[in-house]
Amino acid sequence: MSRFWSRLLQAAVTVAIPVALLALSLRITTAPWLPRWEYQKPDFPADPYGLTKEERIRLAEICVEYLTTRAGIDLLANLELEGRPAFNERELRHMVDVKRVLWRILWAGAGAGVLVLGGGAFLFAHQSFRPYGVAALKGGALLTLGLLTAVGGLMLFRWDLFFTGFHELLFPPDTWTFPTSDTLIRLYPEKFWMDVGMVVAGLVLIQAVLLGALGWALGKRLSPQERAETP
Repeated sequence: MSRFWSRLLQAAVTVAIPVALLALSLRITTAPWLPRWEYQKPDFPADPYGLTKEERIRLAEICVEYLTTRAGIDLLANLELEGRPAFNERELRHMVDVKRVLWRILWAGAGAGVLVLGGGAFLFAHQSFRPYGVAALKGGALLTLGLLTAVGGLMLFRWDLFFTGFHELLFPPDTWTFPTSDTLIRLYPEKFWMDVGMVVAGLVLIQAVLLGALGWALGKRLSPQERAETP
């Protein structure tokens, strides 16, 4: 394998790492533990229309089940709240969009993960390519931290701009805003999404730091000649 192809594989692994880490963080976050944790927090806003904590948890867990399994939208369409359908047609269409976006990210992350694991294993399996494997891990960790710094700064200082831009990028226009009386807003007020953003960012940060530490540790084990060849 030539130096050119080694560098190309190194670059591919480096770029794939942020995608894989983001997808894994989203999958960890999209689970029943998150709404339970959120609704138990003393500073989490109560539903102004009277939804109890238990009812919120029940509905949120069913939403998670819909998003993370092969369940159809009927799972949500058949839910009732206060004697009427829990979600209106507009909310149901948005949940279909959310599931489609989530699964696209997860599949992209799975593909990136395969590339990271396969490409990394190949580079480290051959002694002459190990410097490229070390560079890929370090580069991927640094790239992730750089992107996280930019996005995290936007989340911290201009949440409104981040939130609006995120939705406009991923969803059709005029499909993701709802009145406060709609169930989706009653379940997921802005505070919920701010906390979710911080959790996802924190998970990505932890993984990137661990990956960078792994790359540094493996780099220390390279021979002096191999270190000299590290890109």
